[in-house]
Amino acid sequence: MKKTLAYPSFLSWLGGRFRCSLSFEVPAHLDLACLDQWLDELGQGLPGARFDSRVVSAESAAGLGLASTFLERCLRMYGLLLPIGRLPVFETPTVFSLNTHSQREGGYLAEVDLHLLDHVAKHYCLTLLRYAFELSKWAGLNPPSPQARQELYKLIDQKVVKPLHQAVPAGKSTLPVLRAASELGIPYFHLGGGVYQLGWGSRARCLDRSSSELDSAIGARLSSDKINAARVLRVAGLPAPVHVLVHKANDALTAARGIGFPVVVKPSDQDRGEGVTVDIVDEAGLNAAFAVAQDLAANKQVIVERQVAGICHRLFIARGKLLYAVKRLPMSVQGDGRQSVAELVNAALACQQNQPPWARSEIRAIDDLAVAALKRAGFTPDSVPGSGVWAPLRSIESTQWGGIDEEVSDRIHPDNLAAAILAARLLGLSVAGVDIITTDISVPWHENGSIINEVNFAPLLGGGAISRRYIPGFLKDLIQGDGRIPVETFDASSGEAAALARRAALTGQGLRCWLTSADKTLDAQGRDIQLALMGLENRVKALLCRDDVDALVLLSGSGFDSLST
Repeated sequence: MKKTLAYPSFLSWLGGRFRCSLSFEVPAHLDLACLDQWLDELGQGLPGARFDSRVVSAESAAGLGLASTFLERCLRMYGLLLPIGRLPVFETPTVFSLNTHSQREGGYLAEVDLHLLDHVAKHYCLTLLRYAFELSKWAGLNPPSPQARQELYKLIDQKVVKPLHQAVPAGKSTLPVLRAASELGIPYFHLGGGVYQLGWGSRARCLDRSSSELDSAIGARLSSDKINAARVLRVAGLPAPVHVLVHKANDALTAARGIGFPVVVKPSDQDRGEGVTVDIVDEAGLNAAFAVAQDLAANKQVIVERQVAGICHRLFIARGKLLYAVKRLPMSVQGDGRQSVAELVNAALACQQNQPPWARSEIRAIDDLAVAALKRAGFTPDSVPGSGVWAPLRSIESTQWGGIDEEVSDRIHPDNLAAAILAARLLGLSVAGVDIITTDISVPWHENGSIINEVNFAPLLGGGAISRRYIPGFLKDLIQGDGRIPVETFDASSGEAAALARRAALTGQGLRCWLTSADKTLDAQGRDIQLALMGLENRVKALLCRDDVDALVLLSGSGFDSLST
């Protein structure tokens, strides 16, 4: 007969589960208040990290007091380490039992159910769990202090960040997008290589960072080539950069003289703002900028570009619409009318040192680049900016140097938005970060000399507070509902006829309904389909990857060999 649950339990987490035995001891002088303070600090910069680990049965922890409390804290530490290690697992570990250790005095033994990510060895989760216990013990014995913070952050960097970042391929957009999907109830699983499927069957989408299968390979290729991308925009009548591709410093000088100073110099095949130099006004500055750019360019080709007035504005275009837009200001400090720029920078640096590395801004000590940027803005390190006045420490915003985003979604002139949407469409990108350099985004590009500087494939999504606010809307527009298709389960021993009748009813509703047991699968037309898989869970997962599956009927238990095909 039909089960009362809407979905079989294994569909709640397709990555798999692993039950492990944990043997541990509670430190003799554990300070829970100290441990809790560390856990609160580590949670900074991890919005939505909703790990509230719990013992499923209160009775299992009865009489174990501090051991139960310490175990809960260790599992919370594990939950905080997961996103730091870029593991997008947001399910709470389940503790099935907790008892005193029969063979070790003062020890305890717990049975814990962990959720695993497909194509990521369980070794990494187990290693992370072991480090969670070690770090929890350390944190419960060492009160927070500047020196202790640096020691703990160093331990996390060595034991979590470096090994896991090498093992788990993921872009900066991956974790915030999947966290939002989890909060919206959208199921997902790892296909490998940092690519994830969100949703099931015909409602599914494949995502790599912020890109999906709706983005064309040609578009990805064109957008990564600044010269060709600009050529496409220019041919279509859009405002593109005026630039020249060069291989030698002498050619760069010829190009700059032909274009006219000031110019911008950048590597031809890099992004993130790496190797970009602006405000170049003479040969000496050009030669220095050329050397930096060519050193970073994999193909040793450098772009010399006419500099236009204005600031870069990022328009995040998704499926032919604006998701949000920001004005990308360079890394700066905000004046208070009392402190000098140098004092403001030192105060910001001191504040950042008390933050976890993953929650820190990109601000750094005043250097030659900062002095030059301040000079162009009319400041020196000793200047005292007025209250609310920003003093720039870099000439441009970039992923390399950081920056400050100011939302301008409601200020964009329709002509500028239309140009950005067309640019994404010309390059075959469903999702694109279109960068417009303009003095005023509310003025049409054709009135103030603005240009579309770049069209970025897989633009960063969720890198800041503004961007994170728009991820739910991005997913709701990309995926129908919660991405789930109807899945109904019947007991094979008594519900075969009912399962067939239900499949027929769903088919009558216009749905391509498949039916499967552990060893046999019928497609939407009732034909026997061969799969190189056995087991109900494996077969269901295989069908959830197919875009021609609108609904599923499952037979749990034995197969349905007696059914007619």
